[in-house]
Amino acid sequence: LRIQQIVVYVLMTAIATMIVFYGYRPVSYDLSVGSICNTDIYAPRSFTDTYQTEYEAVLAKNSVKAVFVRSENISNQSVENTKSFFTLIAQERAARDAESAEGKTPSFNSVSNGINKKLENAYNNTLSSNCIHDLMFMSSSAFSLISDKAASITEIIMMDNVSSDAISSIIATQVRAFEESYPDYANFSGTLEEILNLTITPNSVFDQEATNEAADNAYLTALNNPATVERGTKIISSGEVITEHMYQSLVDLELVRSDAFDIVILARITGYVVLIMIIVAAYVLNSHIVKYFDMKMTYTMVISFIIPILASLYLADLSTSSLIVLFFTTISATYLGVSSGIILSVATSLIMWPLYNFDNRFIYISVIGIVITSIIAGRQNRRSNSASLIIIPMLACILACAGYDFVMGSSGKEFIDSLVFTGITSSFSIIIAIGLMPIYELFSNAVSPVRLIELSQPGHPLLKRLFMEASGTHSHSMMVANLADSAAEAIGADALLCKVASYYHDIGKLENPLYFTENQSDGYNPHNELTTEESVAIITSHPIHGVQLARKHHLPEAIVKIIDEHHGTTVPGYFYTKAVNQAKE
Repeated sequence: LRIQQIVVYVLMTAIATMIVFYGYRPVSYDLSVGSICNTDIYAPRSFTDTYQTEYEAVLAKNSVKAVFVRSENISNQSVENTKSFFTLIAQERAARDAESAEGKTPSFNSVSNGINKKLENAYNNTLSSNCIHDLMFMSSSAFSLISDKAASITEIIMMDNVSSDAISSIIATQVRAFEESYPDYANFSGTLEEILNLTITPNSVFDQEATNEAADNAYLTALNNPATVERGTKIISSGEVITEHMYQSLVDLELVRSDAFDIVILARITGYVVLIMIIVAAYVLNSHIVKYFDMKMTYTMVISFIIPILASLYLADLSTSSLIVLFFTTISATYLGVSSGIILSVATSLIMWPLYNFDNRFIYISVIGIVITSIIAGRQNRRSNSASLIIIPMLACILACAGYDFVMGSSGKEFIDSLVFTGITSSFSIIIAIGLMPIYELFSNAVSPVRLIELSQPGHPLLKRLFMEASGTHSHSMMVANLADSAAEAIGADALLCKVASYYHDIGKLENPLYFTENQSDGYNPHNELTTEESVAIITSHPIHGVQLARKHHLPEAIVKIIDEHHGTTVPGYFYTKAVNQAKE
């Protein structure tokens, strides 16, 4: 049995793989760069435009501005230049004072020319005559202040990253601050500004390494935010010449005709489906449902599994809101329970997902529909009827679809179309599943709520016979049914199955109804005329007769087993005691 099930499971996996591969493989085109396309081509799914992404990444890399950083050496050199300048001027002022004390008064022009010559050698620049005049003839206190503030301003400016374009405005700003702080010396502000422009060098230098790093970061950032093309977008119009960009889009969508592409897609789909099927197999083998899986049930589940996948080949092109998976959900939850219905159906949806181009709407609505349908179809108390099993999941799926489209901002037409398609496919999937259950039960041992409800009707031939020919047994069966229903509901068992099975558990007594006390109304007991062995043979044979009647009337196997086993394996107590007493006598 297990080997047969493994073979069937492997075949089912292979069939599902081929169906998904056939449906997922896009139509291919024999096109190349420079050829002319003779049809409009639309994106069958959303995809990353690698050509555009690479283009934008290269553009971002080349658009990065050069990185300039502060040079500590240049900054220190500017501070040193300012200090050296005032040292030079101080020396010139001292030389002038010494010559004046000796009665020598050199001409200002000779002094100015001498200073500018030294400045030319030291700074490659000179000062105006007015600036040199102010420096040479200002008071000592003014000279000390100007030299001190020039050094301070230089240090302040050099703390920042200063470019050649900004140096003049920064110096002017600092000089205006000096004027506001020292209004008595404002007449020297022009001199101070000219000195700072002479001694301060922009400390912003080009950093090749940082610039390259910034360019690489911009490139990677653009790659990490790829350009995407939405499903349904026209990527090539009829009559257009195929460019490199268009051709790369066809390659990204795997629309270029090539045997290699088919092999790659098949390998990917196979790996995807096999992984899901391995998880499903692990769940089945490690759960309680494995005891239900005889070959008949295996075939039932396999057929129910393949049908929605096969139907999706055609429905997926109509809408991503197709919920044909609820067909399998109804079958699996009804026969195997809520948790199995959810887990197996979610796995089925994942296998079908490639057929819907991995659309998020499909998986979102499917999961909600699967959970609601499984809860209702798999409830053990069976208080819900077929109408609620159809209507409640349909409404839940419609609400889920509406919520998804509202959040995603879908257009009005798309919103209406998806709602209509969701409602139709969800309800019809469940209706078809309910309608096929009796057919499944013809060749499987499973029993559905619909079949149980049918068997519970008083008009069933066996129940009519029981009422007419063995009224006491009929009353006894009704009482047992009520007890079984309450007990099953209390422990979470299948209450409807227990109740209906109780109706039929004693149908074997129809073979000899008067040999059972509940059917003896006139005080006559035929066992008084039989030996103990004969009485025991009649009493213990009623489960066997019950099984024969059940199979003759095609009762579900679950009920047949209950009829066969309802007395266990112990001996009849009354007749055993009678036999013991007779032996003693």
